Amino acid sequence: MSETIDYGIDLGTTNSAIAVAEDGGVRIVKNNEQWDYSPSAVYIPKKDIVHVGRRAKERTQSDPANAHSEFKLEMGVAGATRRFERAGLSLTPEELSAEVLKSLRQDAAAETGYAPEVAVITVPAAFALNQNTATSEAAALAGLSEHCPLVQEPTAAAIAYGVQDTSDSAHWMVFDLGGGTFDAAVMSKRDGELQLIQHAGDPYLGGKLIDWAVVDDLLAPAVRRDLGLPDFNRSNRRWLGNYAKLKAEAENAKIALSRMDKIDIACDLDDGSGDTVNFEFTLTRGTLDDLALPFYTRAIKLCREALAESALRPDHIDRLLLAGGSTLSPGLRALLTDRHTGLGIEVDHSQDPTTVVARGAAAFARTVRRPRKVRAAAPGEFAVELNYPAQTVDTTGIPVSGKVTSGGAVDFTRYAVVLANPDGQPPFRGPRTVLSQDGTFYTEVVVTAGATSHFAVELTDTSGTRQKLAGGTLAITHAKVVPGEAVLTGTLGIGRADGSFDPLLRKGTTLPAMVTKIYRTTIPLHRSEPDAVIRIPLLEGERPRAERNTRVGQLEIRPRDVRIDLPAESEVEVTFEIEASSREALATAHIPLVQQQFEATINRTELLAPEQHELAGRLRHLEQRLRGLKDDAESEHAEQAGTRLRKLEEHRPLTQLGREVDAADVDTGAAVTSDRRMRDLEAELDDIEEAIEIPGLERRLWDVLGACEDIITQVGGTPADRRELENLRGRASALGADATPAELRKLVKRAEEFQVELLRRTDEWDFVVFNALVEMRDLMRPRHQADAAIRDGRRAMAMGDRGAIAGVNERLRRLLPPEAAGNEPGRKEGGVR
Repeated sequence: MSETIDYGIDLGTTNSAIAVAEDGGVRIVKNNEQWDYSPSAVYIPKKDIVHVGRRAKERTQSDPANAHSEFKLEMGVAGATRRFERAGLSLTPEELSAEVLKSLRQDAAAETGYAPEVAVITVPAAFALNQNTATSEAAALAGLSEHCPLVQEPTAAAIAYGVQDTSDSAHWMVFDLGGGTFDAAVMSKRDGELQLIQHAGDPYLGGKLIDWAVVDDLLAPAVRRDLGLPDFNRSNRRWLGNYAKLKAEAENAKIALSRMDKIDIACDLDDGSGDTVNFEFTLTRGTLDDLALPFYTRAIKLCREALAESALRPDHIDRLLLAGGSTLSPGLRALLTDRHTGLGIEVDHSQDPTTVVARGAAAFARTVRRPRKVRAAAPGEFAVELNYPAQTVDTTGIPVSGKVTSGGAVDFTRYAVVLANPDGQPPFRGPRTVLSQDGTFYTEVVVTAGATSHFAVELTDTSGTRQKLAGGTLAITHAKVVPGEAVLTGTLGIGRADGSFDPLLRKGTTLPAMVTKIYRTTIPLHRSEPDAVIRIPLLEGERPRAERNTRVGQLEIRPRDVRIDLPAESEVEVTFEIEASSREALATAHIPLVQQQFEATINRTELLAPEQHELAGRLRHLEQRLRGLKDDAESEHAEQAGTRLRKLEEHRPLTQLGREVDAADVDTGAAVTSDRRMRDLEAELDDIEEAIEIPGLERRLWDVLGACEDIITQVGGTPADRRELENLRGRASALGADATPAELRKLVKRAEEFQVELLRRTDEWDFVVFNALVEMRDLMRPRHQADAAIRDGRRAMAMGDRGAIAGVNERLRRLLPPEAAGNEPGRKEGGVR
């Protein structure tokens, strides 16, 4: 058995494949039908009978109550299940994915006689932590080892292209558009090491959406018209079978149109009365390209974002590497090469995009050693534990270290090791290396270019007698390219009590990684209040507002969990750490005051897919918000915001969202996709809303600065006052047309603080305070006392009686609730700041 994992699996939304690395390179393991890949579909006609692959995919059309596919998009969502009626079973996406993995293992067993116990499994780079965790869970359910590394799909694709590449390209970009996910990854190749340097992606953007666009925009309207079925829509469970057939026909037509200009679709549909009726439709490549364009455009936009974040232009990229079955589209390839509408980067499609990820995963697997237990040495014998690279781009100076152990007391300095490879080209025999007192050693070896070199460790005593040594073999493969260090493709952080997102581990961080940051609690925890809780949401994303990011877990601190009452403003040390190969993350909160630690692994127990009625309500709110922002942009003369709104509407995001929301009642994947799309759109509207604020903030800033000028002129300000005013005006002018709302708000706040400083020196200050308190009248209790005080204040203002106004202000302050006066009471639920 090989010392390295060797098997790589592409667990895809639409299709899955398994490949194996051998001395002659990498090859795809064909299934029992001699296909290079198997459809990711499961059919269970009755209990204990499970079919995976082509037959199961076909049954999703004829028997949708007992066959399911495209469940990858629901990975990591709590409560998501698919029902198999005849078997009386409900399986989670993880359990369904496990069945696909079992089938791939069986394909490998049919060739070798044994199923692989461990494999490298690919995941989209855009996958969130909960989705990665779900993938590891599926591997465990399939009988694979807990040591299955996860590698990101664009990295695997780049390795597959790079394995057969003789040049040393500076930068590549992977364009990976699969059945359900999209990844754009900028890869750097230096001295044979491949490194992901930037990523942008969408875990819910793929060929599946193009298929559904064909169904929703073309086929379903034609069915309603031609067959006279007015209630024929995707959310109507009565038509699930028909929609499954149309979806399959749309996918098949899309594939066929990568080779032809048009195709005639024909299928038998249920007419609702138990009879079948033939449905026909002609689809052209041009029509398909028009429907797919919004999805291609989104993918290209993500590519440009990845380039911009890398400080690179398209002309800096040597090649665009295609991965994923959706990249077979001639229309997409033509679009990508266009410098204006696409990327203008030379496209490399020398590899089969449907299997390139699996082959890259296998090539990566050749670099990962199998975990093996070191057998304890018996008395009079020796064992060795070795440390060495499984794969290298160098041929000389390859480091090998190890530690020799014995079953009895031994003076290790009386022993030495020699590493030998008699079959090398040329044969290799290393120097005699004497062991240190603890049995450790370090040496270097030479490997054969383009091959796997097998070495034996010879242990001899001072007389040259060779000793029996357990574990004394190793193999090192020379390759043209090896993967670099894993990096984080999504920022991890926490949600603060004020609703902001605080990043802890930034996107692009090399893994493994760990970071600790100190926060303070916003409320006290009294043991007499058992229902009180401090919640710290664990988030993944890039948005400044916490709610716009993906919640992947939560830390909770309750009174029963602490030994003493915990006052507000107590320190909380939050630590985030993430492992490299499995992407497993752990978060802890340590409270120094009580010397206690609270732990939260990234789990999916509360990550539920939203209900259809909730999504419909959010959609209505988005529609209202969009209309309101258009009115605001016009009234504020916010040209930049208006332009962004017009561009947004050109892509008709609410139309597509409406269809996904309608389908959410019968499709958990559609519910998850809708949720992600809404959060993306909400975040975009947040940005537009801020852009609309800019003209108003600018007017407010200059109005406040003008008021400050008036005060200084009237009361005779000091030279320091005039210097501060000129400083603020200079800062305001320096912001110019590129000012951000955050910068303007900060400067407005400082200008208003300066205005208050000036007013405090005048007779007007108490009058300003009185007017501010009057605005808070509705918060005051009892109301009749507030009204009486306000009447007194207005009489004092009319008389210009500053002393009386000061007294009225004090009366009004006492009528405000504590929180309005800035004295926050203890609430039942809090967080950290």
